[in-house]
This record gives sequence, C-alpha cells and structure tokens, in this order.
Amino acid sequence: MSLRRDQAALDLIGAILDAILAFSGADDLGTVGADLEAAVGDLRASAPRLLRHGGLHAQLLTCFDLARQTGMTFDTVERLRKTVASLGPADARSIVLQTYSVAFCCIQEAAVVADTAFTSRDEVDRVTGLLAAAFSASQDAMATNGDAATYRALVSLRAAAVRDLTDRARPLPQLVTYVEAVSFSSLVLAQRRYGDASRADEIVAENEVVHPLFMPLTGRVLSA
Repeated sequence: MSLRRDQAALDLIGAILDAILAFSGADDLGTVGADLEAAVGDLRASAPRLLRHGGLHAQLLTCFDLARQTGMTFDTVERLRKTVASLGPADARSIVLQTYSVAFCCIQEAAVVADTAFTSRDEVDRVTGLLAAAFSASQDAMATNGDAATYRALVSLRAAAVRDLTDRARPLPQLVTYVEAVSFSSLVLAQRRYGDASRADEIVAENEVVHPLFMPLTGRVLSA
C-alpha cells in the first residue's frame, strides 16, 4: 500500500533522473560521467526509503551538481530546466519535488555562468535575461510552496549572478551587422574587419557558416 501511494512521486523522480542523464551525456564522459551514473543509480534505489524518511532533496541536488560538472553549458542546463518544468506531476508531493528540481537547475545555471568566459555583451545580455526569467519563475513557485528560506536563497543567488554578469558585460564588445558586396573567405573578412586574419574562426563560429571560404554577404561580427 505504501509503495502504491509513493508511485507518482517515484515516477517523477525517475523522469527527472532520466533527463539529467540525457542532457549530461554521462555515457561518454569517463570518471565524471561514472560518478553521475553511480549517484543516479543510488538515488533510484534509495528513493522509496528517502521519500518516507527524508534526505531525497539532498541526494537529488548532488545529481544535479554532478551533471553540471560533466561540462554542461548554460543552454544545456536551461533545456534541462525546461524539460523538468514540463513534466506532469500527478500529486501534491510530486509538485513539491518538481519545484525543488527546477530550483536546483537554477542553481546550476548560476554556477555555469560564473565559470563561463563571454566574448560579447550581446551574449551576456541574452544569458542574463534567461537566467532572470528562470529564477523569477522558481522564486514564485517556492513562495507558493511556503519555503521562505529557499526563496530568500534564490533571491540572493539571482542578485549575485546578475550583478556579476552586469559587471563583466561592461568591457565587452557588442555584436554588429556587417554587409559586403561580395562573398569573402573568413580569413579575408577577419582581416578586413579586424586587421587580424587569426580571428577568422571567431567569425565562422558567430555566423554558423557552411564553409569558411564563402562567408554570407550579411552577418555578425564583434565591434572590436
């Protein structure tokens, strides 16, 4: 009877752990991936006991922490957060588990951002907007859940992350649009725009071109 009562929450935990593994790509990541897979396996096995006796949130956060350490980017964690948020909890306890899991994703996003070297102000602005929106939704859910301590912690972490991003954005160049009459190679375009052909790969990456010998007539480059 007890296991049947817990089944909705256990199903949600399983779906969250499946998403963590899928977005981290743990299968191909050696020791770091093995640590994550072991933690996920331990949580799957102990989830019924933890649901009844406590400690599940701590182990779930450990899985999110290990997933981030596999090298997840901000955008990957953001997709994970949206996936977890889209899961359909079947009862009140599952809703709480989902609320905390989404908050754990926000925590990982802040950690990833702190370790990311940005190259343009536009990218910082994009990430700042996504981060703020994610935290705002999570804060609202935590307030509804009545967890004042976690709500305050999220507010503080969000403020610190946004302040850090704002400070780091100031000295960065912005992306500007270029227009050329003919198609140049990335090497020539880098020389024309920066006076430095070694920055060709930077232009290729920013514009996602099919072939670096044939750059689009219109694209984006850094202002400096």
